Amino acid sequence: MGTQKYNENSDPSLGYYPRPGWEWQKPEAKTYLVEHDLAKYARAWILNLVELVHWLPFVPTFILSFLIFQHSSELHALLGSSDMQVFLLLLSPIVQTFGGLMGITMHEYEGWQVVFFQNPLDTDFEIRDCNNEWLREVAYKLLFLMQGAGLLAFSLGVFGINKITLTFAIISGVIAFIGPQNPKATFNFNGQPVFPLSVSILVVFIINAIVNFVAYFFLFNSALVAVNLPVFLAGVAPILLMLGGVIEGVVAESTFNQWWHFTAVIFLNLGMVAQIYFFGLLW
Repeated sequence: MGTQKYNENSDPSLGYYPRPGWEWQKPEAKTYLVEHDLAKYARAWILNLVELVHWLPFVPTFILSFLIFQHSSELHALLGSSDMQVFLLLLSPIVQTFGGLMGITMHEYEGWQVVFFQNPLDTDFEIRDCNNEWLREVAYKLLFLMQGAGLLAFSLGVFGINKITLTFAIISGVIAFIGPQNPKATFNFNGQPVFPLSVSILVVFIINAIVNFVAYFFLFNSALVAVNLPVFLAGVAPILLMLGGVIEGVVAESTFNQWWHFTAVIFLNLGMVAQIYFFGLLW
């Protein structure tokens, strides 16, 4: 019989954070960061800034959703008198931002430190040393499912619901939800494995991102022309959001420099603010 790996008397209230656990109290830099001279980027005040900018997107999200609600009559006329399309546009930023809670949950568990990821399923994992790779994989799956749903809601809000778009939505949802978790689209960057997302979800996400990008131009083209602004500006918001995701998922999670983590979410916030500006051109 193997050695017992669990403790029935484990303290259920024991946490990873310093006692008493005020929000600004963060764990000491993990062993990997200390050994690789990266602990200087994981001081408590830096980690608090990283946490702050992760929560900030909720502010522009609620502002944008309220503005869409407030100007629903104008959008109703613009979108062919469809209540459902207006509702989907309102829902889109909320779904995407709340999808970010998957990442926030992972970061809260990890003490807001991006560190070398070690899989507890095949190693002697210790949270004080490194980050949980399996948790990252689960967070990625749920994050991209929610982000994809938000992209799809926006596209349906712009193009409407018909046989083509409804079929596209159903196929996207089915493949993303029931598709196999392996193989994954993981690749090495800066000598570290990044992007542990299943290929099936990634393919669905990329296709929906392309459709979403087209939807931005379809929705804002006339408004930009009316105020003598270049049409290519319609792509600013989705590009900023994409850059934020790439910087966090590829650069921050391979360099383990918390400032890259901070920078990534700044781009996400700018993407949300840009959406507020461009929607304002519609009314």
